Amino acid sequence: MRAANLQVCCGQIQIQVEVFRTEDADGSKTGIKWVSGPRPKVLHILSYTWWFCSFFCPDSDSLKLHSKPHTYAMPTWKTSSIAESESGFLRKTSEVRNERWGMKALVSKIKKKKKYDLDDFLVIGIDFGTTYSGAAWATVDDFERDEINLITSWPNHGREEGKAPTELFYEDGKVMWGYDIPSDADPVRWFKLLLLREEDMAEELRQSEFILRGRKMIRETGKSAIDLIADYLRALWQHTLDTIHKARSKSVIAALTFQVVITVPAIWKDYARQGMEEAARRAGILQDRPAGPTVLSFAPEPEAAALATLCERERDIESGDVYVICDAGGGTVDLITYRVGDLDPIEIHEAVIGTGGLCGGIFIDEAFEAICRDRLGRQWNKLSQTGIKHILKEQWEYGIKAKFKPKNTGEEFPVAIPAEAFQGSDLNDHSRKPFITNGRIHFSSSDIQKAFTPIFADIEGLLNEQIAKSRSKSLPVKNIILVGGLGSSPYLYEHLSERYERDGIDIIQSTGIRPRTAICRGAIVKGFLDGPSAAMTGTPVLSVVSTIARQSLGVAYSPLFDESRHLEKDRNWDGDEGVWRASNQMMWYLRKGDDVFKAEPVRHEFYRTYADKTEFTDSLTETILQCDDDKPPSRRNSSVKELCKIRINRRHVSFNSLEDYMGKNGQHLKKWVYDIEMVPSGASNEFAVIYQGKRLGSEKADIEFQ
Repeated sequence: MRAANLQVCCGQIQIQVEVFRTEDADGSKTGIKWVSGPRPKVLHILSYTWWFCSFFCPDSDSLKLHSKPHTYAMPTWKTSSIAESESGFLRKTSEVRNERWGMKALVSKIKKKKKYDLDDFLVIGIDFGTTYSGAAWATVDDFERDEINLITSWPNHGREEGKAPTELFYEDGKVMWGYDIPSDADPVRWFKLLLLREEDMAEELRQSEFILRGRKMIRETGKSAIDLIADYLRALWQHTLDTIHKARSKSVIAALTFQVVITVPAIWKDYARQGMEEAARRAGILQDRPAGPTVLSFAPEPEAAALATLCERERDIESGDVYVICDAGGGTVDLITYRVGDLDPIEIHEAVIGTGGLCGGIFIDEAFEAICRDRLGRQWNKLSQTGIKHILKEQWEYGIKAKFKPKNTGEEFPVAIPAEAFQGSDLNDHSRKPFITNGRIHFSSSDIQKAFTPIFADIEGLLNEQIAKSRSKSLPVKNIILVGGLGSSPYLYEHLSERYERDGIDIIQSTGIRPRTAICRGAIVKGFLDGPSAAMTGTPVLSVVSTIARQSLGVAYSPLFDESRHLEKDRNWDGDEGVWRASNQMMWYLRKGDDVFKAEPVRHEFYRTYADKTEFTDSLTETILQCDDDKPPSRRNSSVKELCKIRINRRHVSFNSLEDYMGKNGQHLKKWVYDIEMVPSGASNEFAVIYQGKRLGSEKADIEFQ
């Protein structure tokens, strides 16, 4: 390693750093570390640009840099590095950082590790949300240029938007979706959540107006939740393909294989994910294409948001940093906390179990509607569905709500009320505040704040819970990253920044539609990481390597009876082997709260004995069980529920090929020995049956969720 001292001058502030160069198989690398002068956080707030007066020379004792005021913010110098360009000039830290974290860097690293040409596939990401849904796509060339193509143009909608409403309307056999639904219609909403069983819903969700209306619609139409989701996905998928074909020729797209990533809530259980997979199949997403089969995978929504945000951020990210991802959407707010592990490759770990609540943007809308109802009284009932939507959508959701910041307490926010509300009455009412003048309600800043206050309090409570759990593990939170529709609110940003400033936690919020589309973009990143990585050697260049188990998963079995451990009522005689066994005992593959490493399958060996050929049937069923208790029981009880059944086809196995086994009573038996393996995969846990060291294929082991 060669090194040189470097003095940086900025007005009266001077620091001294050591610039060093190392040589290895990958070439030379240049870095910088702080030696003396004001600490890095002081310099981080300075804005300036650097003029370099000479090339970096390893043999020089020192090198002086002069700076002038400018709009470039100096990056953090804790462990920042600078690099030497081809011409010999030193480059800004941010340029090096982008090379390490940016999409171009990811593609470059993937290409170095690949076994095949990865330029022949296209990734499509779908964020199927509770209230709004979006889609994005990218080829390898797009991804390498930091270009993820977002769908922003929607049928029957003149304004560009990052998402379309997750709504359906059926009329005379026709399916209408998104913005294409007539303004006076009463569409089906929140049908995504109808995939969940009632016992897996919080009480407030089970009794919510939207869920009750959705279930009523299912009864009236005879459609299932999967049918509704398939209808919506079919329309969204076709619109996405039409958009891609407009941007690229059909012949070019026809030659590309598709990698489709659909995001799902992190708290969803496997049966709900399987329901989404079936809906995607019915929607035609997996239909045959000339270029080859379409690969469908699922990504947890917080993981997608984390991948997009951490990959695209311009700030330095260090090993050990802890981030809370706050996905504040239309219906729900979901939080998850991640810790950055190693940086090469980049590894992200779930730090504490995620949480969420019904405190999304739609409840702010409901609060504002209640304020309007209260002010207008009986006049509100004169409004048509079209009139109400004009107030709540055009003026509130796309106007006041999206831009509101309570800076000026004297500012007014006028809302025009359709004339139909004033039939036979005066357009002016100054009898009480907020005043109505010329058919407009003039809301004050404090009036508007009332719509946000209770929801922001709920969000703050969820954040406090995550931060407290993280601190209990000695993991102080560095940043809260806002994503989602409500996550783009400038008021939410200001509110949380003020609240957590005293705790030393910074709030991160991207500009424009980026918070709203973070999950879509993260799905694309996930697709490129997981798609090529299936054919790579070595570890993926960026991945969420561990998560926290949200439930316990296991199987029931019958070990040898031990009177010190087992209940007498579970004592059961095994006539084949001549021993006492304990029935209904639990073998837990995973316990709630465990760290789950995705690269580490959990496998347990089991066996069954057979006295003669008639007992050995062509099929075998194993039941996977689940428990939501914080401490799962050692024996099966009422808290243990059935998750799924694995049906194993044994027609390919000859009875005579089974292992010979001598029972305790001297009886000759045949022994079927097999393993049940659980493979953590992020959005779900996959189970497999292993026989003679080989994983049984899907044609031999079918998993059926209950």
